Amino acid sequence: MWRDLLPAGLPASQFDPGWLVLPGEPSAAGVIALPAVENRAVWAFVTVDVDRDATPKEVVDRTWAALKYVAGTTTAREGRAAPLIGLPLPGTGHGGLRTRRGEVINAFLERHRATTLDVDVALVLSDRRDFAAVQERRHDDDWGDLTGELRSHADRLGHLAARGELSLFLGAGVSKPVGLPDWSELLKALAKEAGADAPVGDDPYRAAEPIIEKLGGYRHEAVRRLLDKHLHGVGHALLASIDVRRMVTTNFDSCMEEALKAPAGERFRVLTRQLAAGGSRWLLKINGDVDQPDSIVLTEGDLERYPDERRALEGVVQTLLLTSHLLFVGFSLTDKNFLAMAEAVSKVRARAQDRESSKPGTALALTAEGLERAQYKDLEMLSMGAASSAEGARILEIFLDRLVWAASTESELATEYLLDGRYASGLSERDGALRDLLIGMVETASPQAKSSSGWKRVEECLRSLGYAETAGGSPIRAKA
Repeated sequence: MWRDLLPAGLPASQFDPGWLVLPGEPSAAGVIALPAVENRAVWAFVTVDVDRDATPKEVVDRTWAALKYVAGTTTAREGRAAPLIGLPLPGTGHGGLRTRRGEVINAFLERHRATTLDVDVALVLSDRRDFAAVQERRHDDDWGDLTGELRSHADRLGHLAARGELSLFLGAGVSKPVGLPDWSELLKALAKEAGADAPVGDDPYRAAEPIIEKLGGYRHEAVRRLLDKHLHGVGHALLASIDVRRMVTTNFDSCMEEALKAPAGERFRVLTRQLAAGGSRWLLKINGDVDQPDSIVLTEGDLERYPDERRALEGVVQTLLLTSHLLFVGFSLTDKNFLAMAEAVSKVRARAQDRESSKPGTALALTAEGLERAQYKDLEMLSMGAASSAEGARILEIFLDRLVWAASTESELATEYLLDGRYASGLSERDGALRDLLIGMVETASPQAKSSSGWKRVEECLRSLGYAETAGGSPIRAKA
């Protein structure tokens, strides 16, 4: 994925075919500025040398020197409160530290805790076991930007996710960091396309009627042109990293689908473009899909066009409010159609004998003002406590990161790396002791024991912990 950010046609290195020769000379901090991609700055960090092996500490030290250099040359963009830099786990590809990943992770997190930068850093991991190993090594106090109350709520939601009790409801606010418009901005952009007056009134469906009427047959193409971005933001990626099976969005764009492709391995369904299948994750696009333009709901006429189908889709949302804990992110809770759905749910809940139990969902808002505007209050209402939307958006990303951590450390994912030899040299004493015990059991198990029908279950457990064998049948161990 990182090669896509490099200029085309770079020659291969004579020392290693996995390396490419970059243009120009690095700065004293080991940084080479590369051409921007999708209007985003790209830098290459030189963290290893071709003529000698580097230690994990050396690679992390050089990475941090490069980050410090870039932090001094960049500014926040697109409404962010602070610049954001994404990078892979350094040195673990062709950098010579593939089998010392655990040590790299330990050194990286220790340096992160000990150093303050004027930028936010996102460690982007495409390997599930890298993700699990990083999450397992994080500490409870690694989220200093969150208040104690926000940490507690993030942990509560993470525990619900780990137990399979959490569902997601995503609004337009989730896609704003990607540069996509919210509902109001979309209507203004469509009005400009149509040469119509700006939308007027509190009801967006009614306000859209004259604009859409003037666009005529061009409406679908206009919407597609404004929303058809095959990108996703940090918020989408964090939400996709939570193992939530059921998701609903009012958004037409494909940002969440893009984010789901990596952690779900494309094993997810988009309703109603597809039907739900078995235990696969699914995303219901309740207001339509930019890839199916005739399904998009913009006006009151669109809402009334297929009333039976609309009731079926709304019933899914009502079911989630009754049977799971629904987390609202980027949604204002002012949409009249949602409020009608929610009111019916509240009436059903009011008749329940245990109606004093927990709320049916949690709503996240960037600021206290955002919560005040919400017209559905039968939820756990939670503000990021920020003075501005930009700072609130940053705190929200940190909150979601904490939620992901809380969920992943309680799930089966938490130990997927334990018997993978690439992480052995960085294990804690207790994890190392368990690893040695289990691998010793495999090595000493007799053919008779392995012929038992129960051994298949043992093998399944071992594989879930990252165990693999060499071609000769011996367990893979870390290199010394």
